[in-house]
Amino acid sequence: MEIKLEAFESLDSTNTYLKKRAAEGAPEGTVVIANAQTAGRGRMGRSFASAPGLGIYMSMLLRPDSGAECIGSLTAGAAVAVCRAIERVCGVAPGIKWVNDLFLKGKKICGILCEGSVKADGAEYVVMGIGLNVITRPQDFPGELRGTAGSLYSQTGIVYERGKLISAIISELCAMYETWKTGPAALLDDYRRRCFVLGRTVEVSPLTGGVFTAVAEDISDDFGLVLRLPDGGVRTVHSGEVSITQV
Repeated sequence: MEIKLEAFESLDSTNTYLKKRAAEGAPEGTVVIANAQTAGRGRMGRSFASAPGLGIYMSMLLRPDSGAECIGSLTAGAAVAVCRAIERVCGVAPGIKWVNDLFLKGKKICGILCEGSVKADGAEYVVMGIGLNVITRPQDFPGELRGTAGSLYSQTGIVYERGKLISAIISELCAMYETWKTGPAALLDDYRRRCFVLGRTVEVSPLTGGVFTAVAEDISDDFGLVLRLPDGGVRTVHSGEVSITQV
């Protein structure tokens, strides 16, 4: 896949911009990077703090020959790819909090937001958005995030070069995508190994509504979270929020 890079000092959101470019016919492999975002977005309509020069704010355009269900497995694949890139450059191993947040030493350092456009015969495109906190200090986060958000710097004490991380992320995303095209199941073992909610009691808030507690037992073949309910039953969810209540 040929990479076509577009870099900006500031955008409202790299995902928002790249979705517009995708609708205009931008080719697969287009990557958009901004030094800052004025309206960075996370999952479920949340904002993503994107101060100038402190993180990596980027999106990659894919045009998979697949149905709408591919967004879920590509989201999981992107999480694995970014973990691999951080390990390669920084020598530390983040964990994945299902479904797509990366944590290091108890703090969230990266969020991933995959969005797509679907036609009658399948996905028209998928935009993989990545926000990675690189040199953000605790005082740089909004007050409400300081207890939960971290960065590579805050969690290691080391200032890593953003350019090297960007190069590694693009490389690992491309490698992941080639693997994914052979079958998303090829990424399952790596995802399961990195998903730190497995074996823990979690509180689950599905998008369909309701909140319940269960033990996270496994990742299903389509990257859903397999849950053991208090009555012994099993339920699999594919979207929503989980929080760990017990190790």
